[in-house]
Amino acid sequence: MINHIEKSYIDVLTNRERVSFLRVNDTKLGWQTRSIKDLVLIKGVRGYSWLQWADGSRQMMAYTIKYYVNKLPDSDFIRVHQNCIVNRNLIQKILITHRGPFVRLTNGDEIVISRRRWMVIKRDLLKQS
Repeated sequence: MINHIEKSYIDVLTNRERVSFLRVNDTKLGWQTRSIKDLVLIKGVRGYSWLQWADGSRQMMAYTIKYYVNKLPDSDFIRVHQNCIVNRNLIQKILITHRGPFVRLTNGDEIVISRRRWMVIKRDLLKQS
């Protein structure tokens, strides 16, 4: 039997608001709305996040990685490490080296995949292709 608190928690989890655009603050241009299709990766650093875009620009935002995990669609983004989310559509190759697994993105960046997430990521990416 589910009580009303558990039910409201389940409702919150199943009705998460997914976004197609993000509002970002550029120091020169001010607030902009950018499509998540152009978002390459997000790196978390001590409660802040660096957003890296396809055009090479980067922006720091005062949100945690967890905030973006809850906002971005699972079908387009995957968390490969405690501090990194990447765009699935921009993954070029998975590399397995003596140092562990990496993801190579279309822009040439190589991102380490954590050992804990490796099996889940491998399964998800193989299912996707």
